[in-house]
Amino acid sequence: MNTKEIVRTAFRSLRINPLRAFLSVLGITFGIACVIALTAVGEGVKREVVTKVQGLGSHLLIVRSGEPESEAQEVSLSQRPLASSTLTKSDLEAVKDTEGVEGAYPLIQTANKIKAGKNGGESVSINAYVKGTNEDYLELNGLKVAHGRFLSDKDEGRKGEGKACVCVLGTMVAEKLFGTAGEDVLKKSVSIVYFSETTKSEEEEAFTVVGVMEERKRTVVGDPNLEVYITIGDAQRMAGASEDKISEIHAKAASEGGLEGVKARVEEAILENHDGKRDFNVRTLEDVLDTYSYIFNVLTALVVGVVLISLVQGGVGVANIMYVSVKERTKEIGVRLAQGASKKMIILQFLFESVLLSLLGALLGIPLGLIISVLVNLSILPAKPTLWAVAVAFLASFVVGVVAGVFPARQATRVEITEALRAEF
Repeated sequence: MNTKEIVRTAFRSLRINPLRAFLSVLGITFGIACVIALTAVGEGVKREVVTKVQGLGSHLLIVRSGEPESEAQEVSLSQRPLASSTLTKSDLEAVKDTEGVEGAYPLIQTANKIKAGKNGGESVSINAYVKGTNEDYLELNGLKVAHGRFLSDKDEGRKGEGKACVCVLGTMVAEKLFGTAGEDVLKKSVSIVYFSETTKSEEEEAFTVVGVMEERKRTVVGDPNLEVYITIGDAQRMAGASEDKISEIHAKAASEGGLEGVKARVEEAILENHDGKRDFNVRTLEDVLDTYSYIFNVLTALVVGVVLISLVQGGVGVANIMYVSVKERTKEIGVRLAQGASKKMIILQFLFESVLLSLLGALLGIPLGLIISVLVNLSILPAKPTLWAVAVAFLASFVVGVVAGVFPARQATRVEITEALRAEF
């Protein structure tokens, strides 16, 4: 019995029971398809996030409240509650005055329900991100207003003057509330629903629309068209925090070359304001990208781990079929042993059949995973299949095939020749 005969016997076994072979590898097929599709989605999302962050410009610095004390805190992308923020308007001014800083703006971001009247008074609402900021936000982010204007310093304090507060809407917010994102939206009124720290209940604040942003591309990070912009003072008041507190400071360095130097000077300026207490952190876009990469790598590892469990289940199915095959071919095994075949060759025969079944599952699962990736990419999420995922899929199926075939193959070598020749199978 030689290698050529082992291969021929394995393929003949598949041809005799094609349906059983197909059913036995379904678990591996779907497991491999999941590996390909999920890693493709992870890679696609990662690339889009990197492109999005890089599109903000490589000169950006982000100052946030709180010094990270552990790796888990370092990867947090959410804002701290405004009430516990250590950043103030004086820190913003210090950053603006720092050598090498082109400009800076404050940011307070919350998620709120936005309400308005539409179609003759019918009330509609939409959940959106409300950003408290100032006029520098527009220029430093390279954004444009399609209709009306953006916020200005003159809009601060309108509430105290008995005037209506103002806001700027993203296109999707405007379309949802008023059915259009055109000039007709200007001067209309919307209400922002927020939780009042004073009354401990939900309240509404009326705002007059003074502008509508240009439509922007939606990304997996979020939809910028689902944003509402208000003054920093209004955001502070609605959050129930001190008029001096802000959540974040975004600054733009004058040049990329000296970014690390600017970062160090910004830290020094804020440290001086905080009496040497490092209760804040300054991050570059490179730091933000590292954070996202860490998150995506962890998620990818978790997903692959879960999928590998399904591959193990598929391997159990292959092992069961191989045990059945050994039982059915007891007489064949006895004949081969009687003809001088070694136990090593018998083991290799069943191992090869097991690996062949697993690789067949991979050959079915890989194109299935690629098809799923294409469909996902065309519909809801970016997906980018990778060669390393295909290689891992093949390697995983090979390992599963070997492991699934070891015990059935060893079982085959324990057959007694005389008993095997008397078998009825």
